[in-house]
Parts: sequence; C-alpha cells; structure tokens
Amino acid sequence: MTNHQTMLKIFILEDNADFLNFLESTLRNYIMIEALHAEIKFTTQSATDLLDAVDLKEINDCLFLLDIDIPGSSVSGIDIATILRKKSLYADIMFITSHTEEALSILAHKIAPLDLIDKSVLFEVEARLRSNIVYAIKRLKARQLQSPRLFNYSIDSNLFTVILDELLYIQTTPGISGTLELHAEREIATFPGNLKEVSLQYPTLFRCHRSILLNPTHISKLDTHGRFVYMDNQDKLEVSIRRVSALRQVMMTTNKPQSATNDLSNDA
Repeated sequence: MTNHQTMLKIFILEDNADFLNFLESTLRNYIMIEALHAEIKFTTQSATDLLDAVDLKEINDCLFLLDIDIPGSSVSGIDIATILRKKSLYADIMFITSHTEEALSILAHKIAPLDLIDKSVLFEVEARLRSNIVYAIKRLKARQLQSPRLFNYSIDSNLFTVILDELLYIQTTPGISGTLELHAEREIATFPGNLKEVSLQYPTLFRCHRSILLNPTHISKLDTHGRFVYMDNQDKLEVSIRRVSALRQVMMTTNKPQSATNDLSNDA
C-alpha cells in the first residue's frame, strides 16, 4: 500500500555556508524529533541554483527560507520571492536576513511573507523557525481539506490525500465495521470511515451499491443484465438493481464514449 501524506517541502537559500548548515541542521533535527510531515528538499548558496531546482508549477506545498542579499549575484532573495509569489499565492515564504531594513521593499513587492527574521539573534531564529514550520504545515493541511479536487482521509492523527480524479472507487471492508477501502490509480489504502458521510462530502462520487462509491469517469463498461460495472483497472463491481438506471444516466454526462458501455437498452 502506498500513501501520499501531506508533506511540506522546504527550500533554503543562504549565502553563508556556516549559517546555511545551522538552518538545515536545526530544521532537520526538529522535523525528526517532532515527526513532522515536512522534508528539506534543497539547500543552496546560489539564487540561480534554487530557481533551477524548483518546479514553479508545483510550489503550493512548499516553504522557502530566503536570505535577502546574495553577494556576487544579480538575483536577490526578494527577486526569488517575487517570482514565487507570481506563480503561487499559497507557497510560504520566510526571509532570514541581517538586512531587516528591507522590510519596506518586501511590502512594496506584495510578497506577503510568513515571517522576517533577524539572523543575528540565533536563539530567536531557532524558536521562530520551529513555530513557523508548524504553522506552515497547518496551513497546508487546511488548504488540502478545503480543496474539492483532493480526496482526504485520516489514519490515527495522520492526514493523507489522493487526487480526486485518480480515485477509482471506495468500498466498505468486508467483516471490519467502520473501515473503508480506497482504490486509486496508484494506491490502495484502508482507513476508518463511513460511506454515507464520504458520499455527502464528495458528491461527484456515485453510490452504485450500499457498500460501494465509485468515480464514474473511470468506468470502462456497464453490464446492465448482470448488474456489474467494470473500472479502468478491470475491477468488477456490483451495481444495485435500483441504481442501474441512475448510473447509466450519470455515465451519459461524463466524457466516457458510449461504446464503453454494454447493454444500455435494458435495465434489469
């Protein structure tokens, strides 16, 4: 079973090698001790190397720790932040710098950073790093919970997400009360839940049977005589006799070609 946990990806830009090591070790130790859903993806002293390492199309789940002044570079931390903010309103940005007088410039660029930390006070840097990474993780989880394009579920205190378009179906787990089994394009997972509550939260999923919710966009064939539906992965799911007609109508509104269905003229 593979799962996609909510994971905050951290990128660090700092021109001073010793201070860069301090930031990385401080964060890495805190993430490990607190078992946070975060990982350090890239650290560098070069602004251009940072830009080369980042996929600007996928930064909504990222936290950037940026030094402002990078000696010898034509690109500053503010320049980097401006590029990031134009690509994403959700990426979190922190400035850690000895040039706190640049705060007005940051405001002028409408970067809206998470924090601006004076690197000269080490104990304060460490404390604010810790509080800000926890806050960034909470913000990321809140965004994912509110997103209609993601399916979210929890196991113990851990939040997991699946892209809704990649979800095939969810069914109750036989013999285990209060447990659901999720089938997606790249994973299978079991988690505590109630199928009725899930159907209310995700109305695009179709209740084809009292124990099954499916994603109609992943149907490859509907057998109305046998009352079965075949999914993209060739899984065969039972359809309630009272739901065959409704499912046929739902399929007609999706992008599935009509040739993908079977015996649609009769509702058994």
